[in-house]
Amino acid sequence: MRMLLVSLRVVLGVAHAGARDGSRGFRNADIQGTYSWLAQGSAVVAGTPSAFPIVVIGTVFSDGQGTMHGTGIVNPGGPASGLTPGQPVALAITYEVEADGTGEWFAATNPSALPAVVGSGAMVIGAQDEVQVVSTQTDRVIATTVKKQHPPARGFSKATLRGAWAFTCHGALVTASEVPPTPVIVPVAVVGLMTNDGHGTFSAVVTANTNGVIAHEEFAGVNEVSRDGLVSATASSTEPLLANLRGIIDNRHAFRAITIDPGRVVSCAFTAQGHPDED
Repeated sequence: MRMLLVSLRVVLGVAHAGARDGSRGFRNADIQGTYSWLAQGSAVVAGTPSAFPIVVIGTVFSDGQGTMHGTGIVNPGGPASGLTPGQPVALAITYEVEADGTGEWFAATNPSALPAVVGSGAMVIGAQDEVQVVSTQTDRVIATTVKKQHPPARGFSKATLRGAWAFTCHGALVTASEVPPTPVIVPVAVVGLMTNDGHGTFSAVVTANTNGVIAHEEFAGVNEVSRDGLVSATASSTEPLLANLRGIIDNRHAFRAITIDPGRVVSCAFTAQGHPDED
């Protein structure tokens, strides 16, 4: 009996160790549910050495069987198959996950009339329901972060944004040029704090670095939030850097957004501000 108990403990110990080290391996089913999508990078102008920045925000549903589809909003900094700032685009792919969490995805045939901006890519599953992707096509250099959404029981609402939010943004200001397209691209980075009343009104203070020139701004505005986490925010001040944003809420602690103003190709990440007494 003693030998039997010892053997049982050994078997159980090995089983638990295997569970901890992830020996089951990853599979397509590990990417299942609704995800927010932020893609940013550069697109190459066909037949020229020129490239221009592009950002895309959106949501997709993954069936856990290798298919992911949804819609997004794009802001291109130059000619991208006729795309315009704020235009809806298709997000549709098939994917294959390897046991080590790496994998590939491929552009899928989209049944709708929306233009598609998603191409082939290499992917890896990360922590906390995240998937990282980099494009593997010669006409685009784009990195994408896909995060699983965790909405409250009744869905997202304006109240989800109540409180103070720290945020950072980066991207470029783009000035179009004559043919052939050689846009003038100026880098920009922003850090700020947004305060939201939870009823659709916000204010913000920001510090921006535009090509080495530092500026401080204060502005206010209004926002809408849909049940599935789509955010639309518009500043009411005159000519703020972040005038019109479209975003996706990941959970009650984080959301991401892009600008949709022409010539301002910027993405932002917002996190709910914590307090020392909440530790």
